[in-house]
Amino acid sequence: MESYPTQYVEHNLPLIALSGLGHDSGVSHSPNNPGFTQSPGASIKVDQPELPSSVGQAIRDEFYRYDGSTLAWNSTGNEARPGLVGFKFSNVGRNLVYPRRKAAPAPQATPDESSASPPLSNNAASHDLHSTLSPLSPTSPLFPDGLMTPTWMTKHQSDFPSVLLCFFEINADPSAASLQDNQLKNEITNLKTTLSKPGFRTRLAVVLVTDQSIDEVLAFEERLSTIRRATGLDPKNSFFVLSKPESSSELPKFVLDTLIALQPVCVDYYRDLTKHARRKKNRGYIPPPTGGTARGTSQSLSTHGWNARYDFKQGVFAEFRQEMDVAERHYASAIEELFNPEGVLESTPIWSSRWEEARQLADIIAIRLIRCQLWRSMTSGAAETWTSYKDRTRALVDVRGKGVQTYGYAAWESRWAEIMGQLINRSDVPAFNVSSGPQGAGQEEEDAFIPITIMAPPEKAYATTDRLPPYRLLHHAGYFYRLARRWAVERYQRTQAIPEDDRTPPNETPASRLADRTRAYDTYMVLPPHEELPATAPFNEKISMKVQELDSAARHEFESRRQYRMSARICLDQAKFLASEAKYDEASDVLLPIWHEMSWRREGWWDLAGEVIRDLYGAAQNAERLRLCAELRWEMLSHVFRDTFSNYQPEIKADDTTGTPISLDSQTRLAPVSVSFSFASDEGHVGDTISCQLTLSSRSIKGDLGISISTVSVLLGDGSSRLQLTHGEGDVAGPAQEPKMRDETSSASAKLQMTAAANLGLLPSQTKVYNFTVHLREVGELLVSGIRITAMLGSFTFEYTYSMPTDFNASQWWLAGGKDLIPRGIDRDESYAVHVLPKPPRVQLSLGDSEQQFFTSEEISLKLVVLNEENDSVQGTLRFEVPDDILTAIELQWEDDQDPSNDELSLYQTVDTIESYERREYRLTFKAPAEPINLPIMVAIDYSISDEPTSPVTKATTFNFKIIEPFATEYDLHPRLDNEPWPSFFSLPKSPDESSLSTGIRQKWSISTEITSHSISPLHIQKISLDIVQSNENIHCDVLSDTTPTEPLDPMISVKHHLPLFTRRHSLDDRRPSSLSLALSISWRRNLSSPLVTTTLPIPLLNIPPAEPRVLCTADPVVSAPSSSSADTSESQRSELQNTRRLTYTLENPSMHFLTFTLAMEASDQFAFSGPKMKNVSLTPLSRVSVEYRLMALNTEGTQEWENGPEVEGQQDVDAGAGLEKGSRGKWVYPVLRVTDSYFNKTLRVIDAGEGVKVDDRPAADGGGRGVGVWVPIS
Repeated sequence: MESYPTQYVEHNLPLIALSGLGHDSGVSHSPNNPGFTQSPGASIKVDQPELPSSVGQAIRDEFYRYDGSTLAWNSTGNEARPGLVGFKFSNVGRNLVYPRRKAAPAPQATPDESSASPPLSNNAASHDLHSTLSPLSPTSPLFPDGLMTPTWMTKHQSDFPSVLLCFFEINADPSAASLQDNQLKNEITNLKTTLSKPGFRTRLAVVLVTDQSIDEVLAFEERLSTIRRATGLDPKNSFFVLSKPESSSELPKFVLDTLIALQPVCVDYYRDLTKHARRKKNRGYIPPPTGGTARGTSQSLSTHGWNARYDFKQGVFAEFRQEMDVAERHYASAIEELFNPEGVLESTPIWSSRWEEARQLADIIAIRLIRCQLWRSMTSGAAETWTSYKDRTRALVDVRGKGVQTYGYAAWESRWAEIMGQLINRSDVPAFNVSSGPQGAGQEEEDAFIPITIMAPPEKAYATTDRLPPYRLLHHAGYFYRLARRWAVERYQRTQAIPEDDRTPPNETPASRLADRTRAYDTYMVLPPHEELPATAPFNEKISMKVQELDSAARHEFESRRQYRMSARICLDQAKFLASEAKYDEASDVLLPIWHEMSWRREGWWDLAGEVIRDLYGAAQNAERLRLCAELRWEMLSHVFRDTFSNYQPEIKADDTTGTPISLDSQTRLAPVSVSFSFASDEGHVGDTISCQLTLSSRSIKGDLGISISTVSVLLGDGSSRLQLTHGEGDVAGPAQEPKMRDETSSASAKLQMTAAANLGLLPSQTKVYNFTVHLREVGELLVSGIRITAMLGSFTFEYTYSMPTDFNASQWWLAGGKDLIPRGIDRDESYAVHVLPKPPRVQLSLGDSEQQFFTSEEISLKLVVLNEENDSVQGTLRFEVPDDILTAIELQWEDDQDPSNDELSLYQTVDTIESYERREYRLTFKAPAEPINLPIMVAIDYSISDEPTSPVTKATTFNFKIIEPFATEYDLHPRLDNEPWPSFFSLPKSPDESSLSTGIRQKWSISTEITSHSISPLHIQKISLDIVQSNENIHCDVLSDTTPTEPLDPMISVKHHLPLFTRRHSLDDRRPSSLSLALSISWRRNLSSPLVTTTLPIPLLNIPPAEPRVLCTADPVVSAPSSSSADTSESQRSELQNTRRLTYTLENPSMHFLTFTLAMEASDQFAFSGPKMKNVSLTPLSRVSVEYRLMALNTEGTQEWENGPEVEGQQDVDAGAGLEKGSRGKWVYPVLRVTDSYFNKTLRVIDAGEGVKVDDRPAADGGGRGVGVWVPIS
């Protein structure tokens, strides 16, 4: 925007004139229009003295802080107070001089001139005086058909203040108070009178500055009130008092409050000017010029010109008021008036200077219109306005001007694009603000997040439309600077295309050609051809500098948004432009940063990367930077550029720096050679050797590589260890080589240094592999940190380093196959790394006599065998790797080191010297847990080898022990008939002291236990017993003596045992059901010599039914046949005794009630019985009655042999089952005895309660459900 007058393009702010603050030479508001200076007009002089210099300077500086000239062109530009508009200030001292308002009247004509002139119109307006800047005044620069002049902008921005703010000092001296107050009243009244005259619109505001604080001088309040009333000033917006500041914050607060109060006054002033301009526009006619139309003038300003003039004025006044929406409407209307088919741009001849003035005014109005839209955040509207105006101007110049192919039009296009970029930056569009979050101390700049906004989102007015194309959205300023740069170069090229005859000075050009030159070239806001690019000058330095300025501006915008590719493209174009002007050093300096950090190289954009290298190489050659040429030549040999550099000569001249190697890195440079490295495996041990493969491949497709490799160094770890191959001409030149590595590691250093000689010569597109071995020395991760090759190119030595693992990571292992190489894939991601493990232990730990099974609660003793497979003798210590809680629970210890006098566990076992391949045995013991579990026990040995005593080695072995229970058990609870007599109802204990605590009736039970062995070998059971786990609160339990089996229990064989017990309730009145918590203890041995083990198996909770009446069925033992010698026994009697069985039904009444039961025995064809067929039985409380029957089988159907053998139920029933020997014949019969409660009519179930009887539990569908059966022998 520098090409246009500053008054036209700057943002208009309300002007406040400061009077009485002393002189200030730092702020100048002189008009920037040297072509026309307005004559002075009315002046306002103040006789009162100015404020003291120190006070005036402080107040003046504080007011200047609110000068809005540098604020951003948006509604939030004033950060001090967002609601406060910006101001401009003019320090006028004590004399304010206004420019002349009306032009001087036209000079009177002589009688001769009057008679020769035609008579004027009788219109009285022809003698009216107009403004000095009006097209109606003959002395105006706009007379008679001009539109606007920058002087009019200066008039309102610098000469005509909206408010005259006068400062007066008021003293506290009481002797001069009256005189001073009267003087102030008179002075202020005179100022008001002067400014109230017609033609003055400036508002008056007064500030009285006291020399002391108002709080200290009581008379100040009354004096100030008197002055205010006498002058008639409003204390809200025109009368202010500044007390002597007592702190540094009082003066800024006063200035801010004053400007807030004056803001509506300033807005009112410019609103009055707007009304005046609107009235002139709406009067409907154009007044005649002062004194009539002068002779020789072509025409007066048309109606469309006047409308454009008034619309422009109203838009400017709206900007003064900060009403940007109103200003936008007026500016849009002014542009339409100018481009109207009958407007100034269409009706004014193009050879006239007024046409260029109209074009300039149209540009200014368009700039202001776009600024208004950006002010209101109408980004898409601003982009549309910019494009629309450009298209209209292009059409105008193409139709009415001298065409769009001239350098003048190219200059306008460049200027118009640059202006848009400047407007975007000055408007500080929020969408384009580049903000970066706070960075930590260790955070890199590249890691900081910077949001990138290339295009501003459309405003609400465009939200309802379809998706807008990108060109209708506002882009950030960098794109407009880049466009401006392109048109600036186009301007330069068009200027250079002008024939040399048209670029000669006018005094050297024939008049005919000079006229043709004027008609051919558009010189709107540009120099004529002979000054734009003189024929004697090869370049235009001004245009060149402009192109570089636009390049720099565009680069700044793109780089601030991290659009580095666009920035690099701009640098590339800039370097091309500089090279075209033979500025090779500058072109090289521009391209060097791009070449160093070229993203196109990393991303594979080889065409663009090759273009950068080619241009930089050409500039370096012309600038004679030979070392730089050598660096570029190295990269140009890469195959990725194909034939881009095939025509370049490989010869590189030497300079004085050839002795210094050129160091390059794979991250910033390409290379004509690729390198990869791979270990044969990803894991190894200290002391072992591992195979490695280094691969060299030529990446050049040219006929001659042009380089010779002298060394290849593989850097390991931090780079202090290395493997180096040196070129040797006499070595094998095949594709696969096996160089012999020499270990040059010094004894004082542990860093690996190995070298070998190999043929490193490469032909174009050739691949060579080098296989060798490396001795692993240290534990840890051994990886390749980089590979460095040293090569010669011309006279320069290069050191090229492949620093990133991706540069040398191998995906194939090459095998020699005749003359060619055969690739084999590598199935790991990091071929350049190997994990080095400690030296593997060779001492073996094993169990010598491990049992096949381990049972719970068993004392386990195991033999541990230590076998030394090392080449030398070892010694060390055995230890356990078991958690402490498990270690204590199982009492794990070494048996050999166990000290009987020490209660602590022996956890360590000393291992004396064991010779190579010698065995040593140790024994460990532990107690198996009581619960089944998988128990892992880790045994470790820490030992050292005799020849390496300082290198300890650890070998750990885990032994898993599956601890299981030795037996599987099933339980069943059966009631039994207790032979103990019941207590009598008539002789119960009278008090608890006379008997035991348990006064209930004792009941007998039998727990049937079926035991199955889980062992794979016979177990010798020594004892089986019941243990009471937890006593019950309402029942007492007595367990009888243990059971001792006589035979060992074979594997997977089940044996049933009956364990009797007695229960007794604590009270006779207790009828609640109870439960028993018992456990089964089995003492057993693996063999007769092994230690005794007691296994406790929990029995599921046993429920004891409540004490209710019940019927128990028992059978007497089978009576043995009487001796045949007995003379008193007949044959029939002996047969009868042998074929019958006595059955007893016992009815128990444990309640405290008298009960009566009816007994009925059902007849059957299977047996005969003797006993009551039906009987009533009465039971007293706490009593029982037995009813006997003798049964005899009636037939032999279903006869079978007795196979169960005698079933013994404790020592008290040793005679049970007597006579029922194995093989005895008999059958089961099922008598049905119905026992019914006569009162409740409830039938009691008969319960089997002894040997020789059983309950048929089978389902009725299977023939079961027949009740209690009894075994009846049959002879």
